[in-house]
Amino acid sequence: MALEHVLAPMTIKGVELRNRVVRTAHGTNIGRGRIDDDLVAYHVARGRGGVGLSILEAASVHRTDTGTLRTHDRSSIHGFRRLMEAIRPTGMRMFHQLGHLGHDGVPMDDGVQPWSASPVRSPSHGWVAHEMTVAEIEEIVGCFARAAAWGREGGLDGVEIHAAHGYLLQEFQSPVTNLRTDRYGGSVANRMRFTLEVLAAVRAAVGDDHVVGVRTGADATDDGVDAEDCAELVRVIEAAGLVDYVNVTFGSCRRPHKIIGAMHEPTGYELPTSEVVTKATRLPTLVTGRFRTLAEADAVIASGLADLVGMTRAHIADPDLVRRTVAGRADEVRPCIACNQGCVGGLSLGRLGCAVNADVGFEREHEHAYDRVATPRDVLVVGGGPAGLEAARVAAVRGHRVVLCEAGPELGGNIAASRRFPHHALIGDGIDWLAAELVRLDVEVRLSTHVDPALAAALAPDAVVLATGARPLAAGAQWTSVDVARMDRPPEGVASVVIDDRFGGYEVIGVAERLVEWGIDVTVVTPFPTLAPRLVRELVLVPALERLERAPGALRVVTGADPSAPLPPADAVVLVAKEPAPAALDLERLDPRPVVHVVGDAAEPGHLWAAVRSGNAAGRAL
Repeated sequence: MALEHVLAPMTIKGVELRNRVVRTAHGTNIGRGRIDDDLVAYHVARGRGGVGLSILEAASVHRTDTGTLRTHDRSSIHGFRRLMEAIRPTGMRMFHQLGHLGHDGVPMDDGVQPWSASPVRSPSHGWVAHEMTVAEIEEIVGCFARAAAWGREGGLDGVEIHAAHGYLLQEFQSPVTNLRTDRYGGSVANRMRFTLEVLAAVRAAVGDDHVVGVRTGADATDDGVDAEDCAELVRVIEAAGLVDYVNVTFGSCRRPHKIIGAMHEPTGYELPTSEVVTKATRLPTLVTGRFRTLAEADAVIASGLADLVGMTRAHIADPDLVRRTVAGRADEVRPCIACNQGCVGGLSLGRLGCAVNADVGFEREHEHAYDRVATPRDVLVVGGGPAGLEAARVAAVRGHRVVLCEAGPELGGNIAASRRFPHHALIGDGIDWLAAELVRLDVEVRLSTHVDPALAAALAPDAVVLATGARPLAAGAQWTSVDVARMDRPPEGVASVVIDDRFGGYEVIGVAERLVEWGIDVTVVTPFPTLAPRLVRELVLVPALERLERAPGALRVVTGADPSAPLPPADAVVLVAKEPAPAALDLERLDPRPVVHVVGDAAEPGHLWAAVRSGNAAGRAL
């Protein structure tokens, strides 16, 4: 595989990039607003892995916006210098992104309204924004310029201004959120004015020899900023000589699931709108859109649609993606499954994570966690779901002798069924990768093998990892979610189904979508206040509901239901509920008694990212 386009070097205003692979700005909150050792280690790992350019997460420039990184005072210079001293030896270039969340942000000062172009209500938290005065606009312009200058003083290679995603600068551009009648509102030129003033001030602050970029993109709504609006903005900016490259994105805080498309979105899903912008400029352009492989990125660049390609989540999943691919080991790259559980979902819980890579944010802490042990152990892993597979992989990496026994005929646990649901196949790629790694690491895998006390005694392990998963309940129901996942045709004589959901995860969506696509009417009954509350953070619920609305069958949802109340009448009932399924192996009778770790759903049914993380921890502890 030549990959001649994506691996070709390029230069942006004197900044030489070794390839066209970019990690776009993304919130991590690893440093809790500052650049600390853990955040440095996170970026250094990707630099060592071969990335050409990284753009540091969007930094807020003013007290009215928190952000996951803050450049509110000169102390940020020290953090930048600390980061760049570590990054330079890796060969990766580093820009930083400056932005302001506008009406979508929650200010640091208690009781202070978010700032925006007009007093509009935030789609995220419902607060009504404070309409900025001209003096406040000028204040924010100055803060952008000041923060950009601090970045240059701190040794960063460039700066990017965030003017997309329905945040502050784009709020001024949009006729939906800008209702002003002064020189910052009304006409297109007036609505662009704030963005142009910010860029002009930034350019003046950093000088003509420093890289300045802008991020723009359609907001994915019918009445807001569209691709043509963005193209016109870029034409004006280019004519004024304010920027050196353009980063094109998609979606907004009104349509956040379009910003970070989950696995239901096809590769390159943003390109139809991005190309409207990239074709409007002669400046270097960068596009994104759920790209996972260098081959996909290479094809985009070869087509002429862009000069650089963002592969952000792909490098969260595997920081060594470029290095491994170039070395002819693309099959060893840990794949991003676009589940959004650890990246988007993790950030909403406090800090970035990853459903397939437990090291994310812990690169420094785990630096020697996979070193080979001095005294290898015999390890028995019971269960071949994601937690068991990860535990077996890590134990084998560390040099232990591992036997994994799975009672069923295939690996994957509940994921093996879940990947069969509509628009959900990609979740199985993580399982496939783990299974291939066990082969590469010479782990003995026994399928269709039920571990009983006799087998456990015969294996005489020094350590046991119980990864037996969760048991789907079906008391009083015809089917479980696993049963429905394995159906390949509509059940005969069934026109209506009730889903009794007591888990609140993806399964209820998967079951509902499969059935309504077959024209079956579905009623979901749940004790939770909303449908599938475990999915809200992952940006997959809204697009799933949109698909369900278009399906032949009808969907009705009853929330806050009493679990003891009778269910509505239907032809069939599906119970979505789980309980841990630990194995009873009488391990205390073994002499010597092995060390025991209970991981994944066997400990507590939950998300994939939690299962993988617990399996990883068990493997490191052996």
